[in-house]
Amino acid sequence: MSKLRILIVDDHEVVREGLRALLARRPDWEVCGEASAAGEAIRNTRRLQPNVVLLDVNLPDASGLDIISELRDASPKAEILILTMHDWGEMATRALAAGASGLVLKSDASRDLVSALKAVAQHRRFLSPRVTEIIANTLAENSSDKSPWDTLTVRQKEILKLLAEGQNTKEVASTLGISSKTADVHRAQIMQKLGLHSQSELIFFAIRAGIVKL
Repeated sequence: MSKLRILIVDDHEVVREGLRALLARRPDWEVCGEASAAGEAIRNTRRLQPNVVLLDVNLPDASGLDIISELRDASPKAEILILTMHDWGEMATRALAAGASGLVLKSDASRDLVSALKAVAQHRRFLSPRVTEIIANTLAENSSDKSPWDTLTVRQKEILKLLAEGQNTKEVASTLGISSKTADVHRAQIMQKLGLHSQSELIFFAIRAGIVKL
């Protein structure tokens, strides 16, 4: 069985050294490369084709969130796992909306990183428990007695789930055997019915409704 190849992207050498030491405990994993800046991360992702990019948010030449789409273009099969010191819910939803598979807090890395890497390697989402709690509290504060979930058709519920899992409308169309135009129409109707205005809000709704499992 081939090893899980991991690219570490962080501008602090001491952090990269600590991550290498932590990951070295797993004989079935290997650090295939490193990067200390966004441009280098994109180049190394394209060259090395890792299974997982372990990505810091604070890079000297760009935000890690802003290069997620470029990393996915450079290696479409790679999962992007955000590693950050920021423990606010909007960071997580922005990361997921941009195409990341999960988020781990640096303060919790010794406890959560192995579980997170196992999850994203199996194409499942992962959020640090503390971030999940923050999101849940935010949703509870903004909750209403009546959920708009029941206003959606069965097909719209299927499409919402696929969108929340990270598929774009073209991929949704392929999965469901419908045209891209039909998928676009359904997406617009879903956003209108639920009063949503962005992919981040869609993911928030999906988490709240239990559609997306973290």
